[in-house]
Amino acid sequence: MGEGLSKAVQPEDLAVFKKLPANHNLLENIQIPEKPENRRPTDRKFLIVFIVIVLLLFPFLIYTLVNSDWDRIRGYDQCGNVCGENNTKYKEWPCTGKDETHNVYLQIDTTDDTKTFQELLFYPRKCVRRCDYDYHLSFGKCFKDKSDSSRYPRDVDGVSEKVGSKSVSEYLNKVAWRIVLACALSLAVGIGMLVLFKVATAAVVWGMIGGVLIFGGIVTGLMWYGYFTADKWNQKDPNSKKMLLFFAIFLTVVLLILFCITVFMFRKIQLIIQLFKETTKATFAMPALIFVPVLTFLVELIILVLLIITTSLIYTSGILTEIAPEYLAYKSNVVMQITLILNIIVAFWATQFVIGVQYMIIAGAIAKWYWAKNKNFLDSPIGTSAKVAFKFHLGSVAFGSLIITIIAIIRSILQSLTKNKAVKAVVDACIGALESFLKFLSKNAYILIAMHGKPFYKSGKRAAKIIFQNAVSIVSINYVGDFILGMAHLLVILISMMITVGIMTGADTEYSFIVYLIVFLVSLFVAMTCFSTFETAIDTIFLCFCEDSLLNDGMARPYAMSRDLMEFVENSKKLYGEKKE
Repeated sequence: MGEGLSKAVQPEDLAVFKKLPANHNLLENIQIPEKPENRRPTDRKFLIVFIVIVLLLFPFLIYTLVNSDWDRIRGYDQCGNVCGENNTKYKEWPCTGKDETHNVYLQIDTTDDTKTFQELLFYPRKCVRRCDYDYHLSFGKCFKDKSDSSRYPRDVDGVSEKVGSKSVSEYLNKVAWRIVLACALSLAVGIGMLVLFKVATAAVVWGMIGGVLIFGGIVTGLMWYGYFTADKWNQKDPNSKKMLLFFAIFLTVVLLILFCITVFMFRKIQLIIQLFKETTKATFAMPALIFVPVLTFLVELIILVLLIITTSLIYTSGILTEIAPEYLAYKSNVVMQITLILNIIVAFWATQFVIGVQYMIIAGAIAKWYWAKNKNFLDSPIGTSAKVAFKFHLGSVAFGSLIITIIAIIRSILQSLTKNKAVKAVVDACIGALESFLKFLSKNAYILIAMHGKPFYKSGKRAAKIIFQNAVSIVSINYVGDFILGMAHLLVILISMMITVGIMTGADTEYSFIVYLIVFLVSLFVAMTCFSTFETAIDTIFLCFCEDSLLNDGMARPYAMSRDLMEFVENSKKLYGEKKE
């Protein structure tokens, strides 16, 4: 395991939990997770800042939405008369105020339908009921035909024909039961994968690692075979042999690196297997945990829908302005531009905030399960964890999500200021790595907050200390563990798609891709929902394991970990001791 997990408890470590002198030994008073009655609200000022910024958005948003019009998406003529509605008359512009209720299409006097709407504002344009004969409909607007007008079939109103919309709906109605069955079986596959992790954890982990190595070996062997037999099969292209040699060498090096990593991390992979076993025990002991990421997804979906709607309305906002002689347009002012930026920032911050709450709820429930003396009689761990998170620690979640939001803003500003592609790639890589690390650190800080109830800074500091003390274990869990879970995601999707192919036998038409797309999205959602809980649970159990190894010795202070995990720790200590000698 390493010295960081098996060393004796140091007095300075206790000072992280309690504001006590470093030499004051009060191990018996440390309870994980901390009781709700002993907790205090943490980082409340950041929650206040979050609420203030959200409230600040409202007056900007109201002003902007009052000056917006959804119908402007259809377009407006060069006098600012919106197509499809009865417009307001302005004294300074006699051409305004037309009733264009029946003229729903904007006809623009240009053949270029790839220009942005801002560029099209400087072309002659008018609202029409139907496109003229030498015009065609593109993106909801009428443009001049480039050459042969017969290439653009029209119905009686002069718009492009709508082909197949009725037949698509009829087809989907016909195969609706197949879609429902495929989606239900996709859910069963996801749950079955979790069960497989529970009953045969070691076989699944080693099977996936071995499968990748075997598959990589087969592909590498085929590359070498293709290289040595290239002259026999392909004598016309001399570069093909060089390409085969390049890929053969590249895959060989990658395969050797993966093999060496597997051998080097053998003990760490065994730790991962033990943590996976503990995680499956915890998740199956609290099956309602799976609904936490589902609720998170629904809230994030609501935020995304609101963002799309408000951004679309902000895009249509503006004050009617003369941009050129006899050309009017709705131009956004500074307030509207600030609203757009603030709206995106608040939406991003809110999304990160919701994700943080999810981490804290799952972590609190898992920690309560881990440290419980009798795991068969838990008193509503999920409800208690949610109550604690909402009552005491929303400020810490607001703090952590604010840090990620600020990094994202800096990244966007640097990307917009940098013109050189190479510099932009380097900046993006550096800021991206920093953002990923801060997300990882914030997640671990949330877990420790759920356990100890300390503020974000103190919890983040302790999380960083644990990460550095157990760097190799952390790396193996995050890379090897994420690889295993990624393969599990892929297997859920592939098996679901294979089942769908069987279900759709005899019902395949040109619209079958819609069914496969629906099942793919559902299986992706199922995999992400099942294993997002799993990922957070693994991180939580590992941190609980580190704290358990630090605070307890297995004798005077019994471990909270399971017998299997305890045996792993003892074996690791013996192995470490033998190497030391």
